[in-house]
Amino acid sequence: MRPASAPALLSVILAIAVLLMLPMATSCSALAAEDVGLRTHEGSLKINAGSSDDFRIEVVNYLGYAANDITNYRMVSIEFVTEPDITISVSESDKDFVLKGQEYRLVTVTVSVDRYAAANTYNLGIFLRVSSLHDGSGEVSTVSVPVNLVVLSPLSSGDAYNKIMGAFDNPLPEPFNGPLATAVITFLLWMAVGLLAMIIIIPALLRIFVRNHKVEGDKLKSGIIKLVPLVLMLFAFDSSLRVFGAAEEIVDLVENWFNVFYIVLGAAIAWKIYLIFVQYTVAKLSKNRRVDQKDVDIEPLLRLLGKLVISVVSVAVIMSTWGFSLTAIITGAGIASLGITLGAQNVLNQFFSGMVILLTRPFKSGDLVKIGTGATIYKVSCVNIMNTVFENWDNKETVIMPNNTVSSSTIVNLTGDGLIYKITVFINIAYDNDVDLAKKLMEDAAKEHPNVITNGSVDLPSTRVTAFLDSCVEIRLTGYVYDFNDSGKIGGELREAIFKSFKKNGINIPFPQMDVHLDMTGEEDPRKGRGG
Repeated sequence: MRPASAPALLSVILAIAVLLMLPMATSCSALAAEDVGLRTHEGSLKINAGSSDDFRIEVVNYLGYAANDITNYRMVSIEFVTEPDITISVSESDKDFVLKGQEYRLVTVTVSVDRYAAANTYNLGIFLRVSSLHDGSGEVSTVSVPVNLVVLSPLSSGDAYNKIMGAFDNPLPEPFNGPLATAVITFLLWMAVGLLAMIIIIPALLRIFVRNHKVEGDKLKSGIIKLVPLVLMLFAFDSSLRVFGAAEEIVDLVENWFNVFYIVLGAAIAWKIYLIFVQYTVAKLSKNRRVDQKDVDIEPLLRLLGKLVISVVSVAVIMSTWGFSLTAIITGAGIASLGITLGAQNVLNQFFSGMVILLTRPFKSGDLVKIGTGATIYKVSCVNIMNTVFENWDNKETVIMPNNTVSSSTIVNLTGDGLIYKITVFINIAYDNDVDLAKKLMEDAAKEHPNVITNGSVDLPSTRVTAFLDSCVEIRLTGYVYDFNDSGKIGGELREAIFKSFKKNGINIPFPQMDVHLDMTGEEDPRKGRGG
């Protein structure tokens, strides 16, 4: 039998052991800066002002891992040291998280730079606040990890600060070597260089591009000479601001307004040049007899198209300069255009068909044409943007035809290169007549006619045998007349002259005839008896 004091003695020994082990457990769970480490995969970043970029960091728990033991679990919070114009952030799930022993986590860090941040190199700091998940006690901040950020900004002075024209050191003594004096010198130098270029280069360029259009060239030169000094002044002032070291907000505001002016100026110059192109095109078409005084729609049409394109492009570029999304503008315009196209398909079809006709010029006012497969000859009266006005050849009626119908049909232009027209006359003679004499008489009749061309500019009148018919030989006479409108009358006059010449020279024009042979022998028909 054990003594009664034995259990009590064991209890005392166990209590003492627990008290001795407690400090050891506390020391094992104590926090240290080396428990959790931080590594970055980026030594330096380059970001344009007004944009953002990402990089990744790796957070590692270096403590050992034990199953079902949270002693070495660590709660981690990420914090940053940054500049006023720079924002650093992580996703919500990466702001606070738990790492087990021997566990790591990849975190994506987003760096955003303000539009007006100065171009410079910035040192960003990343550090961790760590606490124990086991008992929540203690908090340690790990050593900050530096990240170099290089900000690129077109609004900052950069290397141009306090340098003449942004490139050369100011050699003048004080107080003429300060930023203000350097900016004034830069302004004056840019104005001098610009005016010298205006005097020498602009006239030379105009002589090259508008050498054959003196009147238009003089107008363009006058307009450019009036506007260039203002452009030079704005450019010189903008460059001086950077030399002076003006704040990015001021430079941005000034450049936005200057850009609007540059765009408007560029649009005005483009319009002047486009007008010269239009006048040159119309003059060339007129020289080639592709347009005349009645076809006045082509020049207003070209002016309208040019004005529309230049205006739309200018407005879009201005809106883009002021921060509007050019993609959204184009997408919205595309959707609106689609709706208009579906709603007015027939009208637009006529409009664009009219543009094609006016630009390609398959015919001009006064031309005689055939439209489609019909035999009707139309005289072109007027070509409009939506329709074309025709008159039938004998001027009895006016036909207004939609341009989409005209452009989709086969067009036969009978007088496209002029009113000279080839006529054909067919004459039949008897088989016993002299064919060579008949051909000579027909050619002589054509050559003697005053409206048949015999000056050698086109083929002379000629004849040939074209067919042997039942009771005659067919001969064809061809020749050219000065005016298609007189071709019918001239053809009739030639037939009449040939008829008289044939009659005078014994050439017969046969008429259809049939030989009938009768049997008059008087023999009896055995079936009917004597006398029939």
